[in-house]
Amino acid sequence: MATVVRGQRSPFGPIINDTSGLAVTHRQVGGEGVCRWKMLMNGMHLEGEWNCVEYVVLTPGASVGEHVHLRTEEIYYIVRGRAVVTMNDEEIHAGPGDLVTTPIGAAHSIANRTDEEMHFFVIEVFPGEGEAAEPAHLNVPALLSAPDGVRRARVDLRPFFTGDWHALTLIEVPDGEAVAGAEHTDRTQVLHVLDGGAEFVVAGERHAGGPGLSLAVPPRTPWTVRAAGPLSLISTEVTVR
Repeated sequence: MATVVRGQRSPFGPIINDTSGLAVTHRQVGGEGVCRWKMLMNGMHLEGEWNCVEYVVLTPGASVGEHVHLRTEEIYYIVRGRAVVTMNDEEIHAGPGDLVTTPIGAAHSIANRTDEEMHFFVIEVFPGEGEAAEPAHLNVPALLSAPDGVRRARVDLRPFFTGDWHALTLIEVPDGEAVAGAEHTDRTQVLHVLDGGAEFVVAGERHAGGPGLSLAVPPRTPWTVRAAGPLSLISTEVTVR
């Protein structure tokens, strides 16, 4: 949750991070083996009801143990490899481009049962009021638009949660082309590069990088991205009241 000082929440500026320097965790949340983990953004630095943005790598045979979030709702986006997500005792087999939603109160774990690393992107947001929805499993690339030019696949997150989630969008940009983001007045966006090279311009400043680069874009802030090679990124939006 954004920091409040004397009853007021001051606007934040863009936040830039990447997936270098991952911490090593053993038996994460009671799981098995070795994981690598990093908190990319703490919700106290974002406008809106964000809790955290994280990146996790499960080595072969590793897992995050079963746990229940009593204060947050969560999404997993599988970046690389194969995962088995166990949700309320039911197994979900997920691969690259799959989005798994975790409603508040759902018991869940995630495991890598393969011989290769598995990477996934995580966002947690504080809940609102109302009855929790059922967990969902969607393949986002299957929703991509026309095969030529810039392609988008948008998932409306509001039906899956009680909190201020808005949407997750997969964006694919051909080499050398640029995309301008909408200047939302009521949403914070977190952009995360999945593949390719990107040059962002956010609030007039340039930030370049490759897979693993993450940026938080505050409300009322213009941004553009130019692809250096075919570029794939996801944008997650949370409404700011």
